[in-house]
Amino acid sequence: MQLEFGLICVLLATGAVRSVSLEDAKCGYISEEELLRQNNFAVPTEHQWLARIMYKNGHETKLPNDGCLGVLISPRNVLAPAHCFLLYDGRANAYSVQLGVWNKTSKPLEPDCAEDGYCVMPAQEIPLEGIAVHPEYDPVTLKHSLAVLTLKRDASRTTNVMPVCMPPSSSLHETLVGQLFVVAGLPTSSELKHKTWVHTISRPYCQEKHGALVTNTHTVCGYQDRMKMYYVGAPLVGIQVSSDEPQYFYLVGLLLDSKKVDDKELIVASYLDVRPYIGFINRNAEF
Repeated sequence: MQLEFGLICVLLATGAVRSVSLEDAKCGYISEEELLRQNNFAVPTEHQWLARIMYKNGHETKLPNDGCLGVLISPRNVLAPAHCFLLYDGRANAYSVQLGVWNKTSKPLEPDCAEDGYCVMPAQEIPLEGIAVHPEYDPVTLKHSLAVLTLKRDASRTTNVMPVCMPPSSSLHETLVGQLFVVAGLPTSSELKHKTWVHTISRPYCQEKHGALVTNTHTVCGYQDRMKMYYVGAPLVGIQVSSDEPQYFYLVGLLLDSKKVDDKELIVASYLDVRPYIGFINRNAEF
């Protein structure tokens, strides 16, 4: 049965704050057990807001690592970097998004089944109705690289497809430096959805040590725990905690760029901080 879902998580019950079940979650579902489990892949019911951008006529070859991701923020809207669609050398002709992707080699509408009989629900592919690019986006520096995508129909709510929560008001003015976040995405060199911890660092330190990385006033840098390169647009999320219990994941940023650190077994990445763009997002999304 399709469940109606929105962006606001229901966290209060009989006056006490409790984490909600997967079936009851409206956005940003978090399982502490799954959060702490660091396997070679993320299970299908983790980070269900991951969206894969689909293109026509080989336009992926114009993009970093030949692909882009986004994040589902409402039943009808996805956020993604603007340079997934508008580059200085022309437009990338995106036509749909795939939701609930666990194995990037699987076809939409077909379940992904392993040899032992374990099956993952098929991904949903939904055509795009419109792309709103931030009016100050600079395709050369990638400053303000953000776009709001509108789907032609609502995404169907399943255990594998759910929007992420937007940043809580309490986080809007907090520092992103010296924090521990989680990024999930489709790796460029393997098939299954992955996740990893990200330890954030200051912009001056990032620019001093990793000057080739794309950074600007609305980005934050971080070191990944795992040596996985993700497609651009992979969502970085934080954890809202209340009464010492994790409540939900909320969106922090979108992956803009990543590099391997030459002298260490590390990947450093930069993410667009979505908080300064809440007004632009609200004007172009349907919550």
